[in-house]
Amino acid sequence: MLRILLFLALLASFSCERKEVPRMSPAEIKELVGVKGCPYCHDMRRQLLGPSFLDISKRYTERDRDKLVKSILEGSRGKWGDNSMPPQKLTEEEARLIVEWILNLKHELD
Repeated sequence: MLRILLFLALLASFSCERKEVPRMSPAEIKELVGVKGCPYCHDMRRQLLGPSFLDISKRYTERDRDKLVKSILEGSRGKWGDNSMPPQKLTEEEARLIVEWILNLKHELD
């Protein structure tokens, strides 16, 4: 019985592991943002077709991380007015890096 309980505890610990996001410097992530074309619609401080990165950072918290990743990967509509954002061609890891970078802007730019 004890072996079964230990096995179940070990199995549960594997399923609760958090996905590690590769480490990149803020400058490298900003370069990724540029390469992926985000600045065509988003500026650091002013609204273009989409909201500024700083406005996004101020509206959302760390708890919204997965929601933002989903919005980037699947697109979104109606969160910032009538404009919509089509799905972006990024890996989930790239989207997570960009979201972390955006969420940290409120601490760096404000």
